Amino acid sequence: MSSEPPSVAFSGESRYLTPLCVFGKADELSQSTITGGYELIANEIDPHNQIVEDKIKAVLKLLTFREQRVLVQFWSPCVVGKHQLLTTIDQPFGLGVNHDERLLSYRRVSQHNLYVVDKDYEEVDLSPLARVFKLGLSEWSSDLNNYLPKDFPQQECAIRCNLHGYLVLPVFDSTTRLCVGMLELLASSKYMSFNYEVQQFETALKTQKLTCLQVSDDPASNVNESRPNELEKIFNILKDVCDTHQLPLAQTWALSPFTSVASYEQVLEKSCNSYDSRCLGKVCMSTCALPYYVQNLGLWPFREECKKQHLDKSRGFVSRALSSGGSCFCEDVTKLGEEVYPLVHYARTSGLTSCFTIHMHGCESNNDYVLEFFLPSHMKESKHLMNLVQMLKQNLEVASGFELGDKSFIEVVGPPMDLSVNIEPDIMDTCSNAPDIARTDFVDVPDECSSTNVSFAFSEGGETSSPLKRGRKCKRGSKNMVYVKATYGENSKGFWFSISSGLWKLKNKVAKRFKLKRQMICLKYWDEDNDLILFSSNDNLEFAKIASGDNKRINLICESVRHHVD
Repeated sequence: MSSEPPSVAFSGESRYLTPLCVFGKADELSQSTITGGYELIANEIDPHNQIVEDKIKAVLKLLTFREQRVLVQFWSPCVVGKHQLLTTIDQPFGLGVNHDERLLSYRRVSQHNLYVVDKDYEEVDLSPLARVFKLGLSEWSSDLNNYLPKDFPQQECAIRCNLHGYLVLPVFDSTTRLCVGMLELLASSKYMSFNYEVQQFETALKTQKLTCLQVSDDPASNVNESRPNELEKIFNILKDVCDTHQLPLAQTWALSPFTSVASYEQVLEKSCNSYDSRCLGKVCMSTCALPYYVQNLGLWPFREECKKQHLDKSRGFVSRALSSGGSCFCEDVTKLGEEVYPLVHYARTSGLTSCFTIHMHGCESNNDYVLEFFLPSHMKESKHLMNLVQMLKQNLEVASGFELGDKSFIEVVGPPMDLSVNIEPDIMDTCSNAPDIARTDFVDVPDECSSTNVSFAFSEGGETSSPLKRGRKCKRGSKNMVYVKATYGENSKGFWFSISSGLWKLKNKVAKRFKLKRQMICLKYWDEDNDLILFSSNDNLEFAKIASGDNKRINLICESVRHHVD
């Protein structure tokens, strides 16, 4: 068996990594391979064509790895009789250590395995290779012990060969988007993240006009044709706001699509495109490939770190704007813990402190975004925040197709601060809002930090609905503010609401949260006798608060009605 040593002169860090010894058609094959009732004659096999084989060999020669004991092999689809099969016979493969007996042993076993991938073949869970080909999603595991034997039939053989880390990537033709095969990587180490390896594969594949990424792998891509136009509008919004207010940096976050399958604790589950064990079991947010605007060039390193970071949707400062459908402000993110703000270390080194985030919904694409603005050190007072929100609102009116998050309150995360000072009357009139501030605490904020809700009350006709007189400071801890948990079907939404606003506004807010029409819903609550009571008047708001057993909370049920008149 002869190999082709790397013909590429590696530079940079790649000089210290492990290249592959690449092999072409295996000359050690027997005359025929029989497995699963199918017979393949070696010299008659032509899974695809010589062009694909040559491209894959060129790709393998460009790869370098963090460890030596690795095996990479290409699997190609072929037709035998009436069946479509996957095979690695006569296909290129590479070894990190030449003549390693255990790597070669697993390679020989692989040559005796064929996988049926017919469209109507139901047993798709026979092998990771079959799943990847049929689903078009990559599959990986930090340790093959995380698989059940039925999900990875070669598990025992792989572990016996001291192979643990596992990754399978579909390979697509960049032009036709058709799958031409799979690249399978096995490594001795237990990898917590395969992100580096995936990037290596993708970079090498691009040189041959191939790719391992589907269109959906890119957070900025979407089958909806309106998405590119939508992103362009978001960029213009970020630029206008930053230029007007002299903000150093603004960027966009969105949910990361599920683009891979990972085996974790013997369960197969979909995961995001980070290939990182820390993201397993989570819904993540990413800013990679989404609009951003950097006015201070010294913040490029911070932006680069943000692109690498995946945030947990269920917790943290940025995700709060998404989960609440509103906005958040932190006077100093460097005082938050990593659980709340994972980028805190990079913020400290970059000199960033004040940050404002707001949820935005794309009406055409139905995508949700969080816009994150880093503020200059002087922009901490509520009048500046109101100006910023107003600017966003005006931009969205020009760039139609968006809905701004709930503007009725701004949740303040971090050390307590008095946002009621220095609010000038002319600013309040211009923005048509005035603050009503309530204080609350959240479990995922460190002990040294607290959280405050700043409620801006909007009214029609350009008049402020605040009962505050000009020149008076706002009162902290308003008795009218309650936390509302609304449930519609299996979904729940939480938000802060002023009881004095009345039932009509509450229905409006609930309808907006669930994207329903106000006229087509009714609200109910459970009373002390566990009876479901219809909200019919403003008095029910007080009754619901009492029934919840908490003077600052209301639990309600939202139901759809076919014939309902307010």
